[in-house]
Amino acid sequence: MKGRPNMNPTWPANPRYVIGAMASWALFLACVVGVVFGRTSGWPPAALMALAAVPAATVAWQFWAAYRLIAAQDEFFRALTVKRMVVAAGLSITLATAWSVMELTGLPHLPAWLIYPLFWGLFGLVTPVIRDSRA
Repeated sequence: MKGRPNMNPTWPANPRYVIGAMASWALFLACVVGVVFGRTSGWPPAALMALAAVPAATVAWQFWAAYRLIAAQDEFFRALTVKRMVVAAGLSITLATAWSVMELTGLPHLPAWLIYPLFWGLFGLVTPVIRDSRA
């Protein structure tokens, strides 16, 4: 149909954002692995703390970059993307809360840093399902 907007746009389509996001993820994961390795190898606590701060910085950068990308979109795409992010955040918080309470019943402990990849994974899952900006 001519003139009809794409009702299931992909996000993001910006190559600069995608490359930056991939680099941010690589740094995030490398630092998490580095902290685990450094801890088992007996690195000094100050070095571990400095390395442990880097993943938080990559998360902050990722959300700042996502915010800038959303702000540059038109109203339809902006509303659609924010709706998808709100749903992904709500699901992430719900699952993290449920798991943490169930840990009290004997489930194994999961580190909180897993909430970040959980959020983006859920964002990827809800993106093809949420196809318009209406409620």
